[in-house]
Amino acid sequence: MKYRSRIDLWLLAIMLLYLSVLIFVCVTTTWLSAPLGILCVMAVAMLFSVWYEIDNDTLTVYNLFRPTSIPVGKIAEVRYCRGYLAGAAMSSKRLSIKMADRSVLKSSMPLEISPKDRDAFVDALLRINPSIRVIR
Repeated sequence: MKYRSRIDLWLLAIMLLYLSVLIFVCVTTTWLSAPLGILCVMAVAMLFSVWYEIDNDTLTVYNLFRPTSIPVGKIAEVRYCRGYLAGAAMSSKRLSIKMADRSVLKSSMPLEISPKDRDAFVDALLRINPSIRVIR
């Protein structure tokens, strides 16, 4: 099952401001049009290139089209949280996922993601691994 990332309005506002400045500079200086056009395409691609997929017993996090696979059986805890830490999340309403084994992510830091429907996402994880501890 595929879950899109929630995108906050403040992030959309910043991206629209960024794109409008780039377009203004493209229009006023022709010699910068090609590089700035590429930056515009990359900015739009960043907004729509974060999603999460649960397939069989694997959670795959796509961030800028670079997938990271995580076995759902290794998830120890899912915490509902709000924050602005770096991660594959485009919103402040996030899920913080802790692993039972540090070697899965090669870090002790939790994975922070922001699916649009957090409850359905957590339910899908719990159907695969009912031993996940959920903290609301």
